[in-house]
Amino acid sequence: MNFNIAEARKFAGLSDQDAALLQELKPMLEKHGETLVSAFYANLDQYPELVALLDAKEGRRTALAVHLKVWLLSLATGVYDDSYLEGKYRIGERHVEVGLDPRWVIGAMSFCRGEIQPMIEAEYGDAADKTNRVLALDRVMDLDLNIMLQSYDDKRMDLFLETTGFSKALFESMISS
Repeated sequence: MNFNIAEARKFAGLSDQDAALLQELKPMLEKHGETLVSAFYANLDQYPELVALLDAKEGRRTALAVHLKVWLLSLATGVYDDSYLEGKYRIGERHVEVGLDPRWVIGAMSFCRGEIQPMIEAEYGDAADKTNRVLALDRVMDLDLNIMLQSYDDKRMDLFLETTGFSKALFESMISS
């Protein structure tokens, strides 16, 4: 993994002020977590490809619902360091292992943003920093998406190199010319 979490945070614009605002969102995310998880899986159930993945293994859907809520709450830890990076990176790797296309991850992130934003607006109503809370959430979700997509790229590269026997240097030389 060649990923610098501090650089990625900076690039996403995720500041220490954002981290503090995100920590303050944790009770709201806990309060609405089950609602979000239910809406999330209702959305996924519209797509046969996703239903097949979810139901391919007994108990997978239930386990994934727990993981989704843990992920949701992790957005509000306020600590976005190498440990955070490793956890999100592993999520992306696991998605590759089960055959989930990146487009579904991007769509899922968009869906979650769309569900959480009204929760923030309802919870914080007229608060002057309501917009800043939404922006902080967007930034941390962009950070997560960046990490997960990098892990997709790395995992797929590893699988390709393993399958073909190519060296990474040879492959990179081929695509750069």
